[in-house]
Amino acid sequence: MKLAVGNKVKFINENLEGEVKTIISEKIVLVSCSDGFDYEVSINDILIIGEDNQHVYNVDVTEITTKLISNNKKQDKKGLLSKYIDSNKYKYESVLEIDLHLEELVEFPEKLDDWQRLHTQMQHVKNCLSAAIDENIRKIVFIHGVGTGVLKTELHNYLSGFDHLIIAAADFREYGVGATEVIIKN
Repeated sequence: MKLAVGNKVKFINENLEGEVKTIISEKIVLVSCSDGFDYEVSINDILIIGEDNQHVYNVDVTEITTKLISNNKKQDKKGLLSKYIDSNKYKYESVLEIDLHLEELVEFPEKLDDWQRLHTQMQHVKNCLSAAIDENIRKIVFIHGVGTGVLKTELHNYLSGFDHLIIAAADFREYGVGATEVIIKN
């Protein structure tokens, strides 16, 4: 269902609903809300609702398939490492520094449960390690921070399962105790 003037809408992140008053641009609309105010909002921040106050969804399968295919192409392994390869540390010392702090990996880390945080971080480790092996990168430093030690323990447990990896604490002078160095043997 296309957004049109007169559509009833609910806000995704707020407890508000209202009616579309004006379509300002392709991505911005003016909504007259139940609190008596008018808001300019992105179409991504609202959902169209029907007369029965239920969400109205219109799924275009071909559009979703196209987006999935294009997103998968963007997630190639070299692209995953590009921001790390562009760093001075890699250019001058051939060391890939991968920061596992959640704010570096996801947009809203506070919205994740503890198990989702750990899963996200470990999935990033697995993807980066695989990409580094494919790109013949020999030295990686995973910056995990100190915290309670859960991520560090999980990281070491995972990495110890590989025979072709040497795992050690990273240089204390540079990283403190919050990083692990991995050397990939040929």
